[in-house]
Amino acid sequence: NAIGSLTQPLFNRGTNIANLKIAKSRQEEAKLLFRQSLLNAGKEVNDALTAWQTAKSQIEINARQVETLCDAVRKTESLMRHSNATYLEVLTAQQSLLEAEVQQLQTRFERIQSVIKLYHVLGGGM
Repeated sequence: NAIGSLTQPLFNRGTNIANLKIAKSRQEEAKLLFRQSLLNAGKEVNDALTAWQTAKSQIEINARQVETLCDAVRKTESLMRHSNATYLEVLTAQQSLLEAEVQQLQTRFERIQSVIKLYHVLGGGM
């Protein structure tokens, strides 16, 4: 019986080698999947940060645009009072201002969405 247990690995050598190769292949596959997961996570974080930074920059641009258009509306109204501009020009200036304000709100919403996305990809709210 003792001799049988000593010689058993010799008879199973091919099976043991095959099982070792399978285990090493599975280990390599798991390692590659883990690396891919890390790369995907890094990309998601980078994308969320980029979206946040883009929205932040756009908000600053929108703020300057709204400020400029507010000034344009005031000046157009002043010109109309002094009869150098028509009411249509005032309405056009106001419409441009309103469109810029809507865009500003949309950009703020996008920034909020990017913060939520960043929170999510960093593991928050799981």
